[in-house]
Amino acid sequence: MNVLFVTWDGPQVTYLESLFLPIFRQLRRAGFRFHVLQFTWGNLEASKARQIACKDSGVAYRSVTIWRRPLAAGSLLSAVKGALDIRKAIREYDIDVIMPRSTLPALATLIALRGKGLPIVFDADGLPLDERVDFAGLSPSSFSYRLLRDIEAQTVRRSSIVMTRSVDAVKTLIARAGAGTQPAKFHVVTNGRDSNIFRTMDSDFREHVRQRLGLKENAPLVIYAGSMGPKYSLGAMLHLFSLIRHRAPDAQLLILTGTPEYVISALDAYPELKPAITTMRVPSHRIPEYLACADLGLALIKPTYSMQAASAIKLGEYLLCGLPVVATAGIGDTSAVVNEHVGFVINDVDSDSQLEAAANWFVNVVLPAREAFRDRCRRVGIASFSLNEAVNNYQCAFDKVRNLTKERGNDYLR
Repeated sequence: MNVLFVTWDGPQVTYLESLFLPIFRQLRRAGFRFHVLQFTWGNLEASKARQIACKDSGVAYRSVTIWRRPLAAGSLLSAVKGALDIRKAIREYDIDVIMPRSTLPALATLIALRGKGLPIVFDADGLPLDERVDFAGLSPSSFSYRLLRDIEAQTVRRSSIVMTRSVDAVKTLIARAGAGTQPAKFHVVTNGRDSNIFRTMDSDFREHVRQRLGLKENAPLVIYAGSMGPKYSLGAMLHLFSLIRHRAPDAQLLILTGTPEYVISALDAYPELKPAITTMRVPSHRIPEYLACADLGLALIKPTYSMQAASAIKLGEYLLCGLPVVATAGIGDTSAVVNEHVGFVINDVDSDSQLEAAANWFVNVVLPAREAFRDRCRRVGIASFSLNEAVNNYQCAFDKVRNLTKERGNDYLR
């Protein structure tokens, strides 16, 4: 079965390479051949690098330039014009299933499939429109929001399968799509990571990395790895670290991010912490070794409406590396996965008492039983966030589509 994955990404986004290609590569063994049509902007080098990565994974790749002017209309026009690119790809690759990721690719797909019976597997990708309301100032009463909300609902109704990252996302999308929307078409999938890459390390390797960081022997190491921006509670993370330092004065914080300048400006409010905090930009392949040598991972995200449908990739990376976590409730299915045996869930990142409780848990519960936590976290990570688990999730969804096409015959496809 030939699948066309239609995605919309900026040049700095690496989800295609890091998240989807490993899944597509393994699904090829089950008879699903993926082809990527990526709407993007930016330099030619980024597209060439993605093309090489796709080729290495046995995936065909084609990029389409997004018109960015005028700002809002350019994106909509690119999506409408993109329907022609989708139709061309359908013919050239003999496509059986279209898999749009998020709303604008869904718009292009709906236009492209007018009069055609090709099935759609819609990767809803959280609630991206509501993320723009929560974090980018988009008005929920604006024309673009109302238009794209309607496109989202139409795509859910038209799709054979809808992929989400949380149970709450399913409830929201069913309510928006309206009566008659079948819950059976929804599949919750995980953001899986390769457990052979994100893994625990032996004590000698961990000590080597810690020495490279200049850590004292047995000094507790807290880590954050990932993006910075409005949705991440950096202030709460720094406050939590200050509370940990009161209890463990030799504790250190390592922040791995592509935007270290964001951290530097935030540290002005915590001048006493500066000597204990290291901020680094490192290649993605080096991140697992730093995670494996740490003692606590931070995943504090602002629990806005849109975040109920999100899945923090870093949560899985932490657990697979044997790292207990402090995470925020209300972020996707975090509370269903994280319990006191692998982490501490905070309901209110602005609550001093909850941050105090998290600091006490780390110092008094985690540190004395670090090896036991390492083993439990690894087991939970494999069960909930491994690449194998993600592949199983995706294959279940695509197997259902394959069975539908067999039941309904070739007319369903064409």
